[in-house]
Amino acid sequence: MKKIFKKPVILALLTIIGLIFINGQGLLKQPKDIFFRITAPLQKSTYQISLKFKDIIDLLKNIKRLNSQNIEYQEENRKLKGELAGLKETARENKFLRQQIDLPEQIKGQLILADVIGQSPANLGEYILIDKGEKDGLKAGETVIAAGNLLVGRISQVSNSTAKVLLITYPGSRVNALIQESGISGIIRGGSYNSLIMDWIAQDEKIESNQTVITSGLANLFPKGIFIGQIEKVISSQPQVFKEAIIRPAADFGKIDRVFVIR
Repeated sequence: MKKIFKKPVILALLTIIGLIFINGQGLLKQPKDIFFRITAPLQKSTYQISLKFKDIIDLLKNIKRLNSQNIEYQEENRKLKGELAGLKETARENKFLRQQIDLPEQIKGQLILADVIGQSPANLGEYILIDKGEKDGLKAGETVIAAGNLLVGRISQVSNSTAKVLLITYPGSRVNALIQESGISGIIRGGSYNSLIMDWIAQDEKIESNQTVITSGLANLFPKGIFIGQIEKVISSQPQVFKEAIIRPAADFGKIDRVFVIR
């Protein structure tokens, strides 16, 4: 067995040694040239095929990546379309509300419709409670009006789902106002029994009953142009520098069941 095993090994070694010797003598140069000439086109074709195969792999990878990006873009596009539709609907509703309550164009802001769910005891004209609050984006200090662009008051306190609105008839309330027909300015304060009083009117200013009083927009407490009421009576005392007027409120605070908050 050992002799049989050794003979092929010896033969292989002799063959290798012989090839090395022949190659060293340059006897294999011509056969190698012939071999390379024969196999060169095949090698070139194989290399080009490998390059094309690599291009195909890269293309498939890019297609997969582009498909993934396309899915993300489509999802983002659908999301943006949904948000745009929501904004358009909000704008449409806001325009409709503005038309319904006759709100002047110069008064900017979003309108939030709210129901009145309570009021001050014995209907004293101090405050009302509404069914919108922090969860609806309301904040203290925001203006509250009624249908017809009638001034109601300002939000004084806000909870999660409700808000307290201090009425302009509250004795501590102050509103910068002007008489629409003449531009004469003054300050509206709450009087007794749901009435309003306009103070700080110069004695030499001419004012008359039934003239319209609106917000002046001074101090940015209330937007300009909201209807407050009409002059009912002028009270003048000559020794005084200023006179005042009793204002009949445009809004009936005891019957208001819905209001609009200007955000």
